[in-house]
Amino acid sequence: MTDFLIDLFSDLSEYLINFFTDRNFSYETAEIFKNIINMFLILCVSAISWVIAKWIIVEAVHRVVMKTDNKYDDELVRFKVVEPLSQIFPAIYIYYLIQFAISDAVWVERIRTWCFTWNVFSGMLILMRAIDCIQSIVDQILEEQHRKFSTRGYKQVAKIVVGIIGGLMMIAVFTGQDILKIVGGLAGMSAVLMLIFKDSLSGFVASIQLSGLNMVKMNDWIRINSRNIDGHVVDITLNTVKVRNFDNSVSTVPTAALMNESFINFSNMQEMKARRMMRTIIIDADSVKVADKNMIDTLNAKFSKLPRWKEYIDKRVSQSENLSDNMVDFSKREISNLELFRKYIEFYIRANFQEFVKYKPVTETDENGNMSQYYYVDKDEFAKIHGLSAANEYLSERNGKWIIRDFRNFVRKNSDLNFSRNYAKMDEIKRRDFLSRVFLEEDAKDTGTYYPFRYRRKDMYINNEIKDWVYPVRYIKKDGTFVENGHLMVRQMQQTATGIPLEVYAFTKITEWAGFEVVQSEFFEHLFSIIKEFDLKTFQFTKTEEYGKIASEK
Repeated sequence: MTDFLIDLFSDLSEYLINFFTDRNFSYETAEIFKNIINMFLILCVSAISWVIAKWIIVEAVHRVVMKTDNKYDDELVRFKVVEPLSQIFPAIYIYYLIQFAISDAVWVERIRTWCFTWNVFSGMLILMRAIDCIQSIVDQILEEQHRKFSTRGYKQVAKIVVGIIGGLMMIAVFTGQDILKIVGGLAGMSAVLMLIFKDSLSGFVASIQLSGLNMVKMNDWIRINSRNIDGHVVDITLNTVKVRNFDNSVSTVPTAALMNESFINFSNMQEMKARRMMRTIIIDADSVKVADKNMIDTLNAKFSKLPRWKEYIDKRVSQSENLSDNMVDFSKREISNLELFRKYIEFYIRANFQEFVKYKPVTETDENGNMSQYYYVDKDEFAKIHGLSAANEYLSERNGKWIIRDFRNFVRKNSDLNFSRNYAKMDEIKRRDFLSRVFLEEDAKDTGTYYPFRYRRKDMYINNEIKDWVYPVRYIKKDGTFVENGHLMVRQMQQTATGIPLEVYAFTKITEWAGFEVVQSEFFEHLFSIIKEFDLKTFQFTKTEEYGKIASEK
């Protein structure tokens, strides 16, 4: 097209010169009229090319994009990626045709430089918008896959690279120097550039490490004690990480600081649905004593319904019947009220475990010494979860009990296989089928143990939009407050001047802050109220009777 216009304007210029000189105009005057007419025509051609690019090509692309079923290409319209194309075509025509409207070669070269620079700027604008578009598409894909990953840092780096390359090209055009020579000159200024972009470079490296090592993601709950920050991550950029604290204030932390300083990330706790409860009760050492028969009988009657309690008491009573042997046999030691209180706390927590339906392997050895693993299940419970047809297909009887045969194939057929990540792309029929299926999830700590679960729908309000999310829900065998597969310890700590610390270390299923504090408070309120049944006292430094005792001694 440009070759055609060049030939056309060349012929037109020659015609105009001859036209005016034939009418007794001087050559200089004829050239001025020729330049004016050509300039008007060049502007018309540029304007027509802008209209064609703006209202025909760009609008046609927008209409095609909006009519497709693919929602990702709609981002091209939202970010106006192709619109700067309409700015490129007029500059191209002016670049090639301006020689027919201006006789001065210096000014022709200047205008061509401006046109080329303008097209470089337009190309940079297209690439910048394309980067925004790609980032938006990637964010949507990650959101559909329920992956909390920030791409803003990478977007900013890509924009910096485009800006640097575009800037070097424009400088090379204006100065008339080879771009490689300019880059070589900048290499000598590397120390200055490193100083200028120090924060950006360190932030970029830190963001790659944070994301690659899965240390911080969007919406993670983090705590940085050295900076008094405690809240959720709301934004991750090239240089900074924004954290919304629980008092609704927003703290900004350099990205590199998260690699150089220690911080706590509570996201794994939320994903595991288990939050640690670790608190001590200070026992008055003077109240610790040997439990007599009357106390044991009273506690047995009071806690008879507590699982494991009676069996433990009967075992310890039988062991401690002959205290003369406790010097040579540790198991025959006397029973203290502190021991009874410690075991009560442990049994009480175990009685309130939340138990899920799980398929745990049992290793058995036959008469030849060969070891085999079997998954024993309750047939009625299995059929209720997976259906009667699955029970008939996978269950077989062994020694009067039911086991899952070909367990590997059973796991393979009931694995998620990333179905949940493709949920947003499913139609309504496939979604109903997906939500009705039962999947298997392997225990993160106990390899080989699997939990059956189903997905549930949940509408979440994110970024001013209602999002349709799915989340896994395990089958509950017995509901409770504490987590079964978490650590459980009720231990006696080193004695101090204030008494004997008795630490309770357990995990609750409540991970939300306010709910967790309620559960923790209610649990220890129960312990403080029940401790008197064991003739124990908690240490309190400002007890009135102690002051009275000191005063009477004086």
